[in-house]
Amino acid sequence: MNLLPGMDGMAVLQKVRADKNVTDIPLIAVTAKAMKGDRETILAAGFDDFISKPVEANELRKKIESFLAV
Repeated sequence: MNLLPGMDGMAVLQKVRADKNVTDIPLIAVTAKAMKGDRETILAAGFDDFISKPVEANELRKKIESFLAV
């Protein structure tokens, strides 16, 4: 089942990664896929981190802050 109109998350990842103007922006996959091995597959595809639904706002905030820390 495709929850994004016209493309899936991997297609979005490829489009964003292909744009040389935003290559340094970290991408966090927010997904309903939380089965064993999904995290590894998503990270291997090129996402910088992973969070499964339902999203805990505090957990998402911490992940975002970890990428903002220099």
